[in-house]
Amino acid sequence: MVISIKVEKPLVSGTRAQRLRRMRKADQIAATQARFYGKQVDNQQNQHHHSVDSPMLGHDGFSEVDGTGTDGYETLLPEEPDDDLDWITLDEPAETDFDRAVHADKERWQQQAKEHNWNTIIEKLHAFYLDLKARTKNWTNSEACTDFSRCICPPHTLRKRMVDQVDLFAQYRVEVPFCRCTPDAIRLLQTGFLAASPVKPQTCFSLRLLIFHNSLWNHCHIGALPFTAALTEWLEPRSERLTVRHQKRVNMRKPFAAAVDLYRTLVNMTDKLVNQALRLTPQEILASKSCPACFGPQPPNIEEYPETTRNKLIICVDGNFQHRHQAKASRDYRQIETPRIFLPPTEISQMKDTIQAKELELKPPKKADRCADSHKAADDKRNESTWKGCDDTGLMGCCCRHDAAIYMGNIFKSGEQRHLPLALINWVIEECEQDRHIGVLYDLGCSLDKFIGALDYHPRFNDGWGLSDGEGLKRLWAYLSPLVSPLCYSTRNHRLGSLAHRLEYHNYRGIKGLPTWLHRKFCAAIKRREEARLVLSGLLEMRNPHISSGGNYTRAFFKKQWKAQGVFQKEHTEAEADRQAKLVSMYKQEVVVELLRNRLQGPEIFLATEQEVIDLLSSISEHSEKLKKLREELTGEHRMNNVGDDEESKLLLLLWDAKADLFVQVVHIQAEMRPITDSKSIGACLGTKLKEKIYKARQARRPAVKRYINTFNRCYQNYTTKFPDQTLSDAADYPLAYDDFVNFPLDHRFWNDGLYYHSKAPWAIDPEVRAGINATLTLSRVQEEFQLLAQELCRAIGWGVAHSKRLKETIGHISRRVSTLEIGDIKMPEDWIDAVPVGGFRRKLRYILIKKELDQQYKRHAAMMDEWSEKIDWLWQHCQPWSNRGYISEWNEMLEEIRRGCNGVGSTNHQGVDEQMEEAVLKVDLDDGEDADATLVSESAADHDTDGAEEEGRDN
Repeated sequence: MVISIKVEKPLVSGTRAQRLRRMRKADQIAATQARFYGKQVDNQQNQHHHSVDSPMLGHDGFSEVDGTGTDGYETLLPEEPDDDLDWITLDEPAETDFDRAVHADKERWQQQAKEHNWNTIIEKLHAFYLDLKARTKNWTNSEACTDFSRCICPPHTLRKRMVDQVDLFAQYRVEVPFCRCTPDAIRLLQTGFLAASPVKPQTCFSLRLLIFHNSLWNHCHIGALPFTAALTEWLEPRSERLTVRHQKRVNMRKPFAAAVDLYRTLVNMTDKLVNQALRLTPQEILASKSCPACFGPQPPNIEEYPETTRNKLIICVDGNFQHRHQAKASRDYRQIETPRIFLPPTEISQMKDTIQAKELELKPPKKADRCADSHKAADDKRNESTWKGCDDTGLMGCCCRHDAAIYMGNIFKSGEQRHLPLALINWVIEECEQDRHIGVLYDLGCSLDKFIGALDYHPRFNDGWGLSDGEGLKRLWAYLSPLVSPLCYSTRNHRLGSLAHRLEYHNYRGIKGLPTWLHRKFCAAIKRREEARLVLSGLLEMRNPHISSGGNYTRAFFKKQWKAQGVFQKEHTEAEADRQAKLVSMYKQEVVVELLRNRLQGPEIFLATEQEVIDLLSSISEHSEKLKKLREELTGEHRMNNVGDDEESKLLLLLWDAKADLFVQVVHIQAEMRPITDSKSIGACLGTKLKEKIYKARQARRPAVKRYINTFNRCYQNYTTKFPDQTLSDAADYPLAYDDFVNFPLDHRFWNDGLYYHSKAPWAIDPEVRAGINATLTLSRVQEEFQLLAQELCRAIGWGVAHSKRLKETIGHISRRVSTLEIGDIKMPEDWIDAVPVGGFRRKLRYILIKKELDQQYKRHAAMMDEWSEKIDWLWQHCQPWSNRGYISEWNEMLEEIRRGCNGVGSTNHQGVDEQMEEAVLKVDLDDGEDADATLVSESAADHDTDGAEEEGRDN
């Protein structure tokens, strides 16, 4: 008999030298573990020693367990082979909490060391960046790759190192000499390359490549991994293959991402330098970086405008919870750096504390208001599984009516709480003129006012809003949507920096196209005015049946009816709305009970089984009991004793409920079609595939919408059959058809009637009166739009002239100080220019660097003003009061000076290409499908769905 004994040994990892080293330093390792985990490790070790000291074998050398042997000893059975394959030799070492703590601590020290190394050279690196940017014209001339180093160190002190240099046209591994007098990153910058690391960089990228990637990223957002992969495939056949150990290809993603972040840091430092050198106020910074039409200088004729639109700033606020960040995605041990466009976290915390203090002062704590705590879009209590893994749960944005981002707020571990929009609004108020009239459009009304109504808050029904739609942030979120996925797993600083960088470019693009935006809005207002005038002129020729004296409709009558509707709306309280909802529920129960009773009395009951009859009787009893409870609840309320006796009110309420369901459907349809609408209105690119998906979703909703339409038509027919003498404003649209319904805009006459109010006033029952009210209100809003556009045009022109003057004056001031320093005998006192940080250079060199950067800023501003000129001249002739027409003289003088002094601005020496000829040729047989007409896509999608339905029917 063969007896085998197997003794379990602990898994030993590492080489023999590592094991010996651990044995020799066992006490030191135990002390370190105790420092990390306290007495938990000691208890575990005591338990381990106790188990080791216990006898493993019995008195006779064998364990006494229940066995099957006949001689009193256990007969051990042969062991079964392990499931693991013997030829699998790689075992992953188990990672303990101690290992993870060590790795985290090591990563923290590495990040802090890297940050320290960058901080020691970043200002000097920025100074050299400004100098080389001016010499090479932003790395666009023939000297872009010239070596500008002026090192005089002896040759024997130089140390050479291989560095991978990646350019837009080639990549090479070059031996670069480094010296002690110049940091390595600056040495590479002098050759036109930006280092990926501050100490002993191994890889660097040319400024030409980084500038190209920046433009590409702003327009189409390409990630670092696909960009570097495509760049490698492009460069390797044209230069050489860069490899690491064992001839493996270099992975450039991480060094390239680091170089991109460094480039953006240098750009941001340049912007701060320019703002400080020009001594811009907070409002002037908003005008330069966000929107000059909103934050430019006040027009000289501001008193000529009515109070509703005078000096008016319209902003919109909204939250987005797609731009969240996973807490465990990456560790960022650095302090959070808040970009300029983001609100400081301290401001948000202060606003939260202010609100809580005011609530305690005015209202003692009682039942919690969930609406005040958090919006359901990102409420941790309602979506705990979704948001518990996130630290940053979204963004709160604030933009003007020109879709320019003003400020953003980072939402940290919370929902859309009301202190977020209030902090943004308060920040805007503090940075504007004291007498500025600010209007806020915010779709989350429950955070600011719990009892809202369409007449009280809709911008089309209130004075002073013009034709503002308040949807600027919806378009902004769509613009930022490509960043949702990659930034969810990046570091927090990289997330904020990338969002700020994209928003800066979004605003810059908006400023360049500002005159085009004003021109488009002006033309749209002209069109709306002509349509409203056409409707109103036809109504004014019709007889008014609602006045006893006779006569036609008048504008005064329509305005009077509008005021009457507003009074009725204020008296239509929330309790009244709850009562109507209860009545609708009761009437629906009556219909259900009536249908069940008709089924019980019908001839088909004789074909039913006994169980089916019992189920039917139980259903009738159940619904009758619900109906009884609802009636008792309603009759018990004040002035509700005769509820249900008015047949007309009953049918009207059922019709109102059916129409409310239709409104929900049309909102969903409009939301699904919004990308296509935006592609037509703002020129957003929308591919054919996305259009097909949108139309397929619309076709999938079609059967449900048709059921709601049939319900509405049936309710409408029931009402008009029993009360044929009553007039409803829906008569022009009855019977309602699907093809017409899906094309109804939200301000269509179908939605604007008194059916929701159950009033017999002319504004509620007469569709002609409703049309007259809408036309009158549209004309008022159009007039306000003209007034807003005129002020915005004047502010934009004023900013263009003022910013140009500020640049020239500052450049002249610096030039005079440089000339004074060149004399050498005059002691010049310091001023604000000396406070501008420029890398520790001598005074004269600092002045020269700042002047060169301001010269480039002036040329850039001059080119933009020249691009503005055509649209500005046209708008000034058509959208400016006569009393202010002379204000354009300073603008014209600025343009003449720009065209005289700046080379290449306004030049007409080169004849342009015939773009109309090229468009005509390319349109014949070349189309990439990106601008496919929406109707064509809709028809093809509908045909595809129809064919699919036919094939499914044949299969069934």
